[in-house]
Amino acid sequence: MKFRNTITSQALLALTVTSLTVGAQAGEIVTTSGKGSAPVQKEEKEESLYDKIWGLATLYKNKDNPIIQEFKLRGRYQGQYHWVDSDQGDEDGWEDRRSRFGFDAKLFNQFDVRLDAQSSDGFDPFYNGLVDAYIKWRPSKEFNLTLGRQKPQIGYYDFLQSTNNQPTFERSQIFNQLRVDRVVGAIADGKIGNFTYQAGIYSNDIDEEFGQFDGGIAFGAGFGYDFKEALGVKKADWRFDWLHSEIEAGSTILNRYEDLFSSTFWVQDGRIGLVVEGFAGTGQAADAWGFFIQPTFDLVPDKLQLVGRYSFADGDGPDSVYAQSRYERNAPNLTGGGRGDRYNAAYLGFQYFIYGDKLKVLGGAEYADVNGGGNGGDYSGWTYLTGVRFSF
Repeated sequence: MKFRNTITSQALLALTVTSLTVGAQAGEIVTTSGKGSAPVQKEEKEESLYDKIWGLATLYKNKDNPIIQEFKLRGRYQGQYHWVDSDQGDEDGWEDRRSRFGFDAKLFNQFDVRLDAQSSDGFDPFYNGLVDAYIKWRPSKEFNLTLGRQKPQIGYYDFLQSTNNQPTFERSQIFNQLRVDRVVGAIADGKIGNFTYQAGIYSNDIDEEFGQFDGGIAFGAGFGYDFKEALGVKKADWRFDWLHSEIEAGSTILNRYEDLFSSTFWVQDGRIGLVVEGFAGTGQAADAWGFFIQPTFDLVPDKLQLVGRYSFADGDGPDSVYAQSRYERNAPNLTGGGRGDRYNAAYLGFQYFIYGDKLKVLGGAEYADVNGGGNGGDYSGWTYLTGVRFSF
């Protein structure tokens, strides 16, 4: 394992160093704006080497074909090394965090098809189930319908946004506690003016593929508003979502809380971004709620970004709040499962973009504290992380 981790780390480092030597190229062409007019300088961006390499994933593209407009391979690899330095002991190691491969297809000018499969850590087994497997009908921006294996609509930023674009290594503690993951279901959503809406129904029984549909159902709805024009900024989205789960004996997902709530405000303008998102879970398990505040600042636009995050969670009684399974609960001398009634964490890190979010390196450190455990599950320590994100 140590040998494999070292080889993997060195290979990723070599990829990063090599990539840093390749840059985008831009050129200018001279045009005229009409008869007798003076020459006008117009910039025309040439394809970079990265553009050409990533473009190989698009196997077919023709907007004039009435049947199939595009077929594109998709995949990602996210690897990271962690060091835990805590009062409950130290631990470190490399993890092949996410590795996926699949395709996207655009059909009949109205349908999107996506299929993704995943591997496990160490690629053993190489196939470890489906991730997304759905078809989306998009007749208009006011109405879309998605059927298949997909993300249930909760957590507009922390969960619903792709991990390819996330500036931190892991999602927030409070979201990870909710036991939410992909399900099989149907979702209707759309945008009317500045308002957005969604409504969905889901199966609570999932396995490596589509499950057996005998673990109860979940359903929910949500709405949002686009404030960017009102605030005069590039992006300003607010959203509220609710998800109810009818938990039964066969429920394998969405089975910790009967009702989940999330609220998100996400603003971006110039070099500065800010996300504030809160979650609450009630029913079945002891109630818990929490939030995170995540600012970002582009130190060098399109190249180097700083990110911070403060996370807080509080629960109804001892053992109602959980330390992060990655990597806080890896501390070798941790007792009581790393549970308490309050969680606080602060993260500071960076992203260095080699080819945008499609190829980047990250680094960061997070201090976390869990206290109030009924079984001595307190945790206090640092997690240091470095890694690479690659996607196409």
